[in-house]
Amino acid sequence: MRSPLHSDKYQLFLEELNTLRADAGLSQMALAARMQIGQDVVSRCEAGRRRVDVFELALWTHACGTTLEAFVKKLDERIQRHQLPSLL
Repeated sequence: MRSPLHSDKYQLFLEELNTLRADAGLSQMALAARMQIGQDVVSRCEAGRRRVDVFELALWTHACGTTLEAFVKKLDERIQRHQLPSLL
């Protein structure tokens, strides 16, 4: 069975996570400072070498100036564009 870290949906999640930070105009270092974590954690998360839990995702979205709900909606739209089953 394929690892959830390498699923098609998780790859789309990582793309959306990277887009969120970039659209907020933040470097990995700036995001890490806002979240009070190390830049290496942001890097590993964005590269898919470390999973992001829901609490971290809520902090991540807030640090980027949006909400968890808005992020999930955008992610779901991205997933549907790739013709994968919807999250919602």
